[in-house]
Amino acid sequence: MLQDLQILACLTVEEATNLEMFCQERSLEAGEVLFYEDEEANAMYFLKSGAIDIVKGQWESQVVLGQVHAEEILGEMALFNPETLGRRSAGAIASEPCVLITILSFSIQELARQHPELMEKIKAVIEERMYQNKVKQG
Repeated sequence: MLQDLQILACLTVEEATNLEMFCQERSLEAGEVLFYEDEEANAMYFLKSGAIDIVKGQWESQVVLGQVHAEEILGEMALFNPETLGRRSAGAIASEPCVLITILSFSIQELARQHPELMEKIKAVIEERMYQNKVKQG
């Protein structure tokens, strides 16, 4: 499930195997909502294939803020950024068929408890992606 994701290439085979125990694969069709703005965050995602629009506002006045592509992470900010208080700051809608790897929030907590060194590597991947996004934007 995870072996094809370059974003997790920093993990050893054992670490990837341990992480897979906490993951689920999920597919979305184009137009399907992954999560809504302001809903409670219960998962983060690694996008394996496809593209997802990040949107703000109601359906009739929705603005696309950006797009997430394969090999990117989404949904992590609401779980790891204390400023968001566990709420989604934007929505996510599949702009084409997608395959995602889902890690539910309770699984993240269990992963951190059972494999703290692995959780630190995942946090480093997230921090690097957040840094890259800031560089691209500014």
